[in-house]
Amino acid sequence: MKRILVIDDDEISLAIVQKVLTESGFAVETFASSAEAWEQYEPKSYDLILSDYFMPDINGDELLKKVRKYDDVTPFVFLTSNTDVKIAIELVKSGADDHIVKPIVAEELVFRVNKNLKERENLRMVEEAEKEKALLDLERQKLVNWRALYASKDITQTEQMIALLSRTINQSGGFLWLELLKSDLKELDDTGFRISKDLVDMILSSAEGQKNIFDYITFISQLEELVLHPQEYDVARFVKEMNGVLKTEAGKLSAKYPRDIVISAASKHLPSGRISVDPEYFPRILRELLINAVKYSPVDSRILTNFERNTTEKGNQLDFTIRNTPKETSAKTQDGSPIRGIPYDYSELVFDLFYTIESFPVYLEEEEWSDGTGLYVARKILRSQNSWIKAVNGIDYTGSSPESFVRLTITLPFTPS
Repeated sequence: MKRILVIDDDEISLAIVQKVLTESGFAVETFASSAEAWEQYEPKSYDLILSDYFMPDINGDELLKKVRKYDDVTPFVFLTSNTDVKIAIELVKSGADDHIVKPIVAEELVFRVNKNLKERENLRMVEEAEKEKALLDLERQKLVNWRALYASKDITQTEQMIALLSRTINQSGGFLWLELLKSDLKELDDTGFRISKDLVDMILSSAEGQKNIFDYITFISQLEELVLHPQEYDVARFVKEMNGVLKTEAGKLSAKYPRDIVISAASKHLPSGRISVDPEYFPRILRELLINAVKYSPVDSRILTNFERNTTEKGNQLDFTIRNTPKETSAKTQDGSPIRGIPYDYSELVFDLFYTIESFPVYLEEEEWSDGTGLYVARKILRSQNSWIKAVNGIDYTGSSPESFVRLTITLPFTPS
């Protein structure tokens, strides 16, 4: 039997709600005082909370804030006699799931309660299925199988985009605006309607957010077909210009985020030659790598960059390297120790997977390609112009104590002159 907590200082309303819900098969606990209800409240002890908005001791929005500090999953539905659309919008932004306008209609009350319970149950089932799948995968693998994870990177990226789409939609109130629009429209004549400014603002905000994410998903899906326009540069001039880009970006980032960003001077042994890069996208990739180094490094740590020549069996190459101290991840080794940086056994190109599967609760507004997709985009664009990127991790013993690091290196072929 589902347990419903009902709070309303109007005893008549409280009695009506209790009677309707009890007759509908719910276990109902009622309080005429929000302060008393809060004293007795235990997180996640109810399946749904139904509260009046206007109350003398603790107002409904304040009660919602208190509940959400300890419980962000139980549906919270407001009862209010105020039909102001602005209040409904603010309630949703504050974490409410729904609102019911008084006077109470029995059928509407039962429908709304069942609707919110069903939505929460569906979400719970999805979460449990995902956890069960993850546990089964780990049990089968016994330890984090990075090679298998790398093989599934495209699936992981798709799931990342779906999660991003869902989050963006819900951040702006989901599709609650549609129900509010239906109830708020006032017909003026045969050619027009009146609608509140607050609701228009909510609809525009929601639509703008959804448009942005759909545009970004389209961009991600078309990376393989992205048309680049490479231009030839003298190697020394190119390095000087890119160092300038990095210094400008480093100044902005270090002023805002406590990191010691060191942009190393170009090697004195840079070769004379010509290098071909896209003048629009390559600087954007450098910025994104630097921003991600800040994003995935601890506060007050050091970030180093460098350009240098490298000659291998593949020919003449210009390497750009960025190195940072890694954050600990939630993934564990077999003995339970946290994995730091890039897994040793599969470093080549694994960084795009590493950063997208790990749920770092960090978002920097400077990111152009956010939500864990920046390094994925960088790799795709570089590969399409005959360049590549690899990632390794290691331990630096040159300081007073050993320090782990992650090093990302872009390799650009060039033609000697």
